[in-house]
Amino acid sequence: MNYTSSTLTASWSARARHLLARVLTFASFAFAGLMLGPNAQAASSPGGGGDQQIVEQLLSAMSQNDYQAFTAQGTQEFAALDQAQFSQVATSLAPRLQQGYSVEHLGNLQQQGLEISVWKLSFKDGGDDLLATLNVQNGRVGGFFLR
Repeated sequence: MNYTSSTLTASWSARARHLLARVLTFASFAFAGLMLGPNAQAASSPGGGGDQQIVEQLLSAMSQNDYQAFTAQGTQEFAALDQAQFSQVATSLAPRLQQGYSVEHLGNLQQQGLEISVWKLSFKDGGDDLLATLNVQNGRVGGFFLR
């Protein structure tokens, strides 16, 4: 295959953007989710109804770059999230969140013995949607990821 420098640059730029997006959209929150043991008890409702309020509160905290509000509902592991990492992600996402968004429950998954609710996050700016996953354990956030 014959690549021109502009093709390589475009390809690299797309890969860099994809990698940056993955890093900025809660790869930093993976720590909290990975610390969950397979025997943890989930408290998610099958329809996502109870979880929607939690998702909205987490997104609101992000839109305000409010670390305390974001981690306040979390398990001890979730609350151990590094504040600088949170701020980096929140700062990049806050403008889109502040313009408006909608959240739609897509369903629930069973993963590693946990009930995970899956959400579609659509922005009023018409840009790319995000996929959110949430795990709630005994009323506390155990993991929240945006992709």
